[in-house]
Amino acid sequence: MKKLFLFTLVFVLAIGSYAQSLQDVWMALQNKNIPLAQKNIDLLMPGNEDNAKAWLYRGNVYLRIYSRDEERTKKNPSYVSKTPDAAWIAYESFYKALELNPNIETDAGLTNPKEGQILCGEPIYNQAVAAHKAGDYEKAEKYYRATIKCFGLEPTYKQFVGTTYYQLANMMKQKDGEEAYLAVLDEAINANTNFVNIYLIAYDLYSKQGNIEKCNQILAKGKKNIKKSDDIMYIYSLELGAAAQENDSAKLAKAIEHVAKFDTLPEFIADAATYLINAGKYQEAHALIGNAYEKNLNSFSLINAMGYTYYMEARSYQDLNNQAVKSKDFEKAKYYKDRQNELLNYAHEWVEKAYNIKKDDLQNANMLRQLKLQLGKEVPEELNEILKQGTAKQQ
Repeated sequence: MKKLFLFTLVFVLAIGSYAQSLQDVWMALQNKNIPLAQKNIDLLMPGNEDNAKAWLYRGNVYLRIYSRDEERTKKNPSYVSKTPDAAWIAYESFYKALELNPNIETDAGLTNPKEGQILCGEPIYNQAVAAHKAGDYEKAEKYYRATIKCFGLEPTYKQFVGTTYYQLANMMKQKDGEEAYLAVLDEAINANTNFVNIYLIAYDLYSKQGNIEKCNQILAKGKKNIKKSDDIMYIYSLELGAAAQENDSAKLAKAIEHVAKFDTLPEFIADAATYLINAGKYQEAHALIGNAYEKNLNSFSLINAMGYTYYMEARSYQDLNNQAVKSKDFEKAKYYKDRQNELLNYAHEWVEKAYNIKKDDLQNANMLRQLKLQLGKEVPEELNEILKQGTAKQQ
């Protein structure tokens, strides 16, 4: 009975001592005595590794150390912190506190573990970038992934999750090649990132592999997760290209409808139309460009794109004409030749109009010269000189 009493007394004293130690840490933090708070929490941790409250306090102490040193560095750029890993220690501590007790209560004046991890996100990201630049890929990956966890705790930081995945993917490409690069991009997409570049790069890589199923999955995920109009338009542009290649009229009509909503952005419409042109969907390209042109009458991009559409359509009739001649169907050959000339004249009209807006665009100037030669028109000396000077600059 006496032994049981002594054990109970020791246990109560131990709890009291632990509570007093936490109180000492709390008081030091409130008094802004960070060295004392650090000393107390470091003495307290051994033997309390399974105590969520101890980890919570440790996180708060080291977050304060990081904040203090940041302020000192701003005032004196030559200042060197004695605890350069304070943000990382704080992150690990907050993470451990939640792991041990997801419902842990935070004492007054302290940062809760979720908010603490979010606050650690930026400094850990900066350390990841520094490690990346230094070629310490193991540390960089560890810190990039910690950043993703930190920012992943709050939906408003979703964009930062995406940009961190983007950095991690680029690093893995440097380290292990394209397969590792693609694996991280896939991971980011499965995490529902809203960073559009990840979708664009992944789509391009899978498209080169001929993996249509994966490309369609990326488009579906992109349309679900990306909300900003400045970003979603690029997903719609990819969707337009996929629908044009599949030759699915229903999908194509829907994709054109999505892209056409951005008709106040002439350069985007012109770029998107190239998917239709490359797939031989000339009438659809004319319509998409024409609708946007009505709202942007002086747009070089749209006028040039219209000329290019007519030019490529004319080339398609050249191929048909050659086939007809080869099979000795001269009636068809004449029709194709006449149609080709008609389209070449339309192309010349639009390309020359673009030239008068922007004479130093070499792609347009070169196309204009070719059209004039094909149609037997005189090539102005000015045009030849522009092309000559432009070519010299490129060399």
